[in-house]
Amino acid sequence: MSPDQPAVTSPPSSAFETVARTGSNVWTWIILWAIALAVRVPAALLLPNAEQDGYSYAETIAWLSANFSHLRFKDLFGFWLPLFQVTAATLNVWIDDPLLAGKILSSVCGAGCCVLVFAITKKLTQNLALACVTFALILCSPLHLLYSAACMTDVPHVCLVLASLWFVLDERWLGAAIFAALAESVRIEAWALVLLLPLLQFVRQRRVSPIVLGILLFPPVAWLVISYIATGDLFSYFSERARYHEQYLDFYPTRHGFAWADIKIDIDYFLLGANRTVSLSAIIAMGLLVLPAIRRPRRVNWLATVVTSYILALLGFLLCAYITKRQPVILPRYSLVFFALGLPLFAWLLQLLFDNLRGRLLAVCLAGLAVALSLADWQRQIPIVFKVLDDFRAHEHVSRKIASEFQESSDRNARCFSDDVAVRVLSGLPPARFVRSAIAPAAAWQNVGAFESYLREQNVAYLVFTRIEASLPAKFYPALGRTPQMDVSGFQFISFAPSSFGPDVWLYRSNNIEQSR
Repeated sequence: MSPDQPAVTSPPSSAFETVARTGSNVWTWIILWAIALAVRVPAALLLPNAEQDGYSYAETIAWLSANFSHLRFKDLFGFWLPLFQVTAATLNVWIDDPLLAGKILSSVCGAGCCVLVFAITKKLTQNLALACVTFALILCSPLHLLYSAACMTDVPHVCLVLASLWFVLDERWLGAAIFAALAESVRIEAWALVLLLPLLQFVRQRRVSPIVLGILLFPPVAWLVISYIATGDLFSYFSERARYHEQYLDFYPTRHGFAWADIKIDIDYFLLGANRTVSLSAIIAMGLLVLPAIRRPRRVNWLATVVTSYILALLGFLLCAYITKRQPVILPRYSLVFFALGLPLFAWLLQLLFDNLRGRLLAVCLAGLAVALSLADWQRQIPIVFKVLDDFRAHEHVSRKIASEFQESSDRNARCFSDDVAVRVLSGLPPARFVRSAIAPAAAWQNVGAFESYLREQNVAYLVFTRIEASLPAKFYPALGRTPQMDVSGFQFISFAPSSFGPDVWLYRSNNIEQSR
């Protein structure tokens, strides 16, 4: 080549490097998704539902998928926001197992959480190793794994919140608003993002997009409209939840106030889900953000500030609900979102250690200690998995027993009273074979005589008893569920199954029908 000829090797080389880098990134995401799905989906097939709420969702999913052809807007109204149930019901059209449909949907969202935590950490720290650490921590978290395998909204909600955060970090406000709106249609905690996202956009761009604001406002407004169509009251959703919370507080009287023993339990449960080490790291990281912001407002780390703002907005909403008794108890699953959001800040704090400590070995040792402490929380989470398995076995035992009783009974119109939704779902019996407190008329709540008349009218031959709030048997029959293998006036003992995770489960034969004949 003549010295006068222009060099032509650089552009092709640069293009090749770009293609190679893009291909490498694609394979990174494929591998991450494959690992996450390989862990989360089998868990959905093998692990049982963690709580009773999951079986309630399954009942709703079954009803929605069976009534898709004539579904109306008012049919979406219920105790929970509808997006998760509607999506799972759509999936259930092909699966034909409402519980499994919800579990699979949740497991895919759980895998999405793992990938999004990696992506957010990578963007925040620009460190592949730290991103892999946070990916591994959430992938192997026993509690996150357990609820990723449940037909429940907690993990799908976390996934959508993380997706919204990812788009904000990229300053793609429309995408952030869409995923925030989806999260708002799954759990009410996400309504905090209605205020947060416009505020972040204003701080960053000195403007608020009307389209973004409209998207964020659509789910709350639509839900109020659906509530009005279904009940004639815009705020009936909140009224219904308030009634349930009153019943809960009456069942647990100490919850009316703020007893220190209850507060201590709630804090412990919150930290169990959020991870103590990750929570402490997030608090330290927030402090490191606030102090420079006071001295030099323009030197604030924008990406870390956005992650922090998501944590503070959702935490503020939860604390407000807790203080006002709109959320009278804190469960570990409520704080899974703070675990997922706190992991990138945990990694960012580790990066600061590497950047500011002179001794490289000391920084590595401190980082290793922090990771080890975060893993130590697994020892507190693992027993919950075994308790859930124990609880599942208890409900499965009673559900098999009631199914057997119905099969052997000569009365094909006999029904069972059960406020235990797990027994109703696991029995495989048609919903019409069950009666429960929630559908009992107001008269049945007045006194025990009216309730027993209702049992006779409904041809109730069996009673599944669990000592829970808002349950008529728990209200009228305090002697039930006290001593195994013992009959109680009006009820003949059949079976008993203890649970280490929830209330024990009892099965009785009702004598009220025979007495009326």
